[in-house]
Amino acid sequence: MGTKCNYFSTMKAMSAIDLPLEEKTWLQHYGDMPEHMCYREGSIYELLKEMKEKQPDAPALEFFDTVYSFESMDENINIVANALIKSGVVEDESVTICMPNMPEAIFLIYAINKIGAVANVIHPLSDANEIRNAVSLTNSSLIFTTDVSYKTVKDAGVPNVVVCEVSMSMPPVLKTLYNLKSRKQMKYSSDTITWKKFIAGMGTIAPSVKRNRDDAAVLIYSGGTTGKSKGIVLSNLCFNSLAIQCFAVCPEARPGASMMSALPIFHGFGLCVAVHAPLCLGMKCILIPKIDIKKLNETIKKKKPTIVPAVPTMLKAITNNKNLGPDSFKSVKVILSGGDYLSDDLRAKVIDYFRSCGSKAHIRIGYGLSEATAFFTATAYGTEDIDNIGIPNPDTYIRVCDPVTNEKLPDGEIGEICVNGPTVMLGYVNDKEETDNAIRTHSDGTQWLHTGDLGYLEDGILHFTSRLKRMIISNGYNIYPTELENILNKCKYVASSVVVGIKDKVREEAPKAVIVLKNGVQRTAELEAEIREFCKKNIAKNAQFKEIEFTDALPTTKIGKVNYRIFEKLKDKENAEDVEDKETVTTDKE
Repeated sequence: MGTKCNYFSTMKAMSAIDLPLEEKTWLQHYGDMPEHMCYREGSIYELLKEMKEKQPDAPALEFFDTVYSFESMDENINIVANALIKSGVVEDESVTICMPNMPEAIFLIYAINKIGAVANVIHPLSDANEIRNAVSLTNSSLIFTTDVSYKTVKDAGVPNVVVCEVSMSMPPVLKTLYNLKSRKQMKYSSDTITWKKFIAGMGTIAPSVKRNRDDAAVLIYSGGTTGKSKGIVLSNLCFNSLAIQCFAVCPEARPGASMMSALPIFHGFGLCVAVHAPLCLGMKCILIPKIDIKKLNETIKKKKPTIVPAVPTMLKAITNNKNLGPDSFKSVKVILSGGDYLSDDLRAKVIDYFRSCGSKAHIRIGYGLSEATAFFTATAYGTEDIDNIGIPNPDTYIRVCDPVTNEKLPDGEIGEICVNGPTVMLGYVNDKEETDNAIRTHSDGTQWLHTGDLGYLEDGILHFTSRLKRMIISNGYNIYPTELENILNKCKYVASSVVVGIKDKVREEAPKAVIVLKNGVQRTAELEAEIREFCKKNIAKNAQFKEIEFTDALPTTKIGKVNYRIFEKLKDKENAEDVEDKETVTTDKE
């Protein structure tokens, strides 16, 4: 401890730009949303503290039935900050957090920020190699974990480990039951520090280190489905600007409302949209440490959140679960979908299902990526039935560019989606080459983050077509897998599908479909013939499937995206090693 990660101080924020009015065609759809907003100059802790001073007694965090007010949360943040200082943590030092959504993890993130250090947030179920990669990238020598992940963390060889039981903030009865069930994994080596010992004797007032808005605040990691994860460095401004933008984008995000914070904090969507933004807007975060898809509906009914952020796989699980009654989702005003593409069929199904449960919620689709903190476009109200991914947030600019020349493309033409705005990352830690490849200066002198996604602008509204790397080029034609999946999922026999490109002697590359059938549908030669006939009627001749494969479930990555690479016939051994089967879980049939 006490060792800075010097790379942080060398990183610079993207240059801010403005565009000619005629290029900002999305402004016509803004309505009451402002084009520009004011953003705080300081740290993420300072923005949170402002809300604490406005409403100290209001509920901030709920974990099972334990509730922390903004005042008590701030006291705990200060206790942890003092403990970090006592341990020798210094400004710009990377402190690793390997924990699920629990109060102590939230205290840590803000305490680390308050003393000028950087929170290095990783998946709580990371394997030893992933942990080693995360700590070596940032020269981190202190890691916080739980009893669930303790053994793996110790195997990774990090010198200083603090362990906090998941049950630490649980109500007494639940805590006792958890500890009895988990007592076998609560055996720690003598050099491990327990959470109770770590914070023992610490006061509730702690000094702050002055930080600028462009200083590094948090590291999160790319999904890792195409290779080794990259450390994404997000500044104070990245988090604070998105939190303030949420105030304009989502009118329901106001003091007194509540957010279901089930999305994991190791991801930008989970940490910023489902934790930092609601807290800074005076809302209560209902922390859920582990997503149990079979109990999601019960959780919504019991906890009564105002806003439910979810990835499409979660929304699909909710609609497949038992309907708990006409008033069970009455509290839900907004569904925020992000993290992966939401198909037309699933979008309609979600709306119908929530209506049947008493909710009049709008479904808002956010589009973005971890390199831009979370979402930077969102669908406008009243567009639930329109296939689009929305309009840019305030102070956010988008362009669709030729992925080779970087030249701006006209409306309606498909190209790579690029973004400039205050939520764009500082870069990848210790990887200038990848940073320069992602953030490019165009011929007009403007800087843009290249998303690797294909789409097009039409009348100021952004539409998504496919990942750039997923695009299939067959006989010179561009084929977009997402479009084919949307069509295939409308077949009455298909529960879900994924489309990938495979080698073809004539066309060089051809689409292949992997299909999960609906419950009760049996695979037969006649069924496959019917599906083929459906495809002939609804899909262009040059995009017909070379192969159709049936499977019981589609694997997903740790953040809930369909891991399509599992089904691809990779071209060489190096790419084959990129496919990490260990990080996949499966989603059940309908």
